[in-house]
Amino acid sequence: MRASRESGLNGAARRTIVVTLVLLMCLVGVSPARAATVVSDPNHHWVLVNKTHPLNPLRYVPPDRVNWAGTGHWMRRDVASAVTRLFSGARSAGHSLGVVSAYRSYDEQAALYNHYVRTYGQAEADRISARPGHSEHQTGLAVDVGNAAGGCELAGCFGDTPGGRWVAANAHRYGFIVRYPKGYTHITGYTYEPWHLRYVGVALATDMRNRGIPTMEQYFSGPSIPSAADVLAADSAGVLWNYPGNQRGSFSPRFRLGSGWGQLKSGFTADWNADGIKDVVAQWKSGALTVYRGRASGGFLSPITVGRAGWESMTITVGKWHNGHPYPGVVGYGSDGTLYYYPNPSGGALGARQQLGSGWQGLKLTMADFDNDRRQDVLATRTSGALMLYRSNGAGRFVSETRRQIGSGWNTIAQSHASFGFDGAGSRGLIAKVTDGRLIYYGLGTNKFLASRQVGTGWGPLNVFR
Repeated sequence: MRASRESGLNGAARRTIVVTLVLLMCLVGVSPARAATVVSDPNHHWVLVNKTHPLNPLRYVPPDRVNWAGTGHWMRRDVASAVTRLFSGARSAGHSLGVVSAYRSYDEQAALYNHYVRTYGQAEADRISARPGHSEHQTGLAVDVGNAAGGCELAGCFGDTPGGRWVAANAHRYGFIVRYPKGYTHITGYTYEPWHLRYVGVALATDMRNRGIPTMEQYFSGPSIPSAADVLAADSAGVLWNYPGNQRGSFSPRFRLGSGWGQLKSGFTADWNADGIKDVVAQWKSGALTVYRGRASGGFLSPITVGRAGWESMTITVGKWHNGHPYPGVVGYGSDGTLYYYPNPSGGALGARQQLGSGWQGLKLTMADFDNDRRQDVLATRTSGALMLYRSNGAGRFVSETRRQIGSGWNTIAQSHASFGFDGAGSRGLIAKVTDGRLIYYGLGTNKFLASRQVGTGWGPLNVFR
C-alpha cells in the first residue's frame, strides 16, 4: 500500500490464534477453490490481514526484521531475500526496480491514516489506507515497489509500465502476489495497487496463479460455492469456473475451481449431504454420476460415485424432489422416455428408483418451485419450444391436473436452473443460457414469471450448470 497507508509497533501481547492449516485434497478433475483456512498467526507468511482480520496483537512487531540492502527499508528476513531475487530477475529481463516502502509500525500507520482522513475524508481514506493494526506493512511481509528511474510511483499507471507488467507476470516465481489487483476493490476493500506486493511464499503464490485466484480473501474464505446465486460453468478447455452472483442482478469476477471437466455432460449444484455447504453433482460422458462434497473452508472432498454406469444416456435434473426426504435426489429419464425419481436416502449413494411417468423423450428438464408452495416442480421444454409446468405434490409425485403451458420459444434455451438471491435477498428466478450465447435471468413470482433481462453474453462455449 501507499507509504501513507500502514504501520505497527511493539507489544508483547498474547501470540495465540494459530488456525490450523488444512491443505485441501485435490479432487479428481477438481482443484479446491481455496487452499487453506484463514491463518491468524502474525508470524506466518500466510497471515490474512485486512479490514475484517486485524493483527493479533494489534501492535505486533515482526521478530526477524532486517534492513534491506542498507536502504533503511525494513522487512522480514525471508522477504528481504525474496526481494533481492525478484529485483535480480527483473534486471535480467531489462527492468530496474526499487523499494518504495516496506515495514511500518502501528504508530506510523496511525499517523498516516489520520493524515488521509484529514485530507480526503473518512470514506476515501478507508479505500486507500489501512487503519492501524489492519496493515499488511506492519507484518513485514509487504513491499511497495517502483521503477528505479521514477515515474508512476505509488500510482496505478505503474501497472502499465514495462517494469510493472513484468512484476505482475513474474512476482509469483519469487513468492509474491500483487495484493490489490484491478477489479477486486469490492473484495479487498482497497483500490488497485500494482506496486503493493505481498510475500506469501512461492508455493502459495504459484498455486493462486495457477488456479486463477487473484486475492487472499478468495483463497482463504468460505465454501467454494457460497451462494445459490452463483453460476458454475466449464469452459472448452475443461476448466471449471464459479461466477459469483453479487445479489444486485449481475456477477462478481469469476474464480477458478479446477480443471479436467472437459468430459462433463452436465453439472448441478446441490447440498447433497444437507450440511449447509453446496456440493457439485457431475454427470459424465463416461456414464458415471459423481458428487463432490463441498468443504466449509473451501474446496471439495474427493468425489464419491453415486452412479457407476449408464448415466451418459440420461437426461436429468437434481433437487429436493420429495419434501419428506432430508436430501436432494435425481429426477431423469433414459432412451425409453420413462421418468424416474432416484432418492438419496443417506446423503451418499442413490437408493432404488421410483417411476414417475412415461413419454418424456426429448424433453429438457429443470427443477424449480414455480408456484412458490415450497414444493419443487419440473419445468419441461418440448421440442416445439413450449415450456410446460409439472407441479409436485411434495410427496414425490406430480399433481394430477391438466398441464399448463407457462412459456413459449424455449427451444432456443440450451439449459436453465433455479437461482436464489441473484436479484437481491429473497429473490427467486431462473438463469438460462440461450443457444446464441446470451445468459437470461427470468424473475419468478408466485406461479408466474416476472420480467426477464439479459445478464451476460458469450456463454455459448460454456457448459453451464443446470
